[in-house]
Amino acid sequence: MIKEISTVEEYNQLIASGVIPIDVRTAGEYNESKIPGVDTCYDWNGGEFHDNIEELDAEKSYVFICRSGNRSLQACLFLQSQGFENVYNLRGGMMNWQGATE
Repeated sequence: MIKEISTVEEYNQLIASGVIPIDVRTAGEYNESKIPGVDTCYDWNGGEFHDNIEELDAEKSYVFICRSGNRSLQACLFLQSQGFENVYNLRGGMMNWQGATE
């Protein structure tokens, strides 16, 4: 089962505990508007995510962000299939995000 969060408070708690945020939207979407502090963007649809999977550490925790929550959910499911246990999906993605953006 995928762990999902949907509020700014849940997101901030994860980040404060050391969870690493990764945006899986296109570079254009990411550059248009992103959550402050999200410095990593691996385009799921363009294959960049899969090209960079070796950079991710299965011992660490990650929260994935996309436009609507679909690509980030796919990223979570894929990583779980690769042995990652601590992955979180931002349910509703940026369309549902109520926090600050830059």
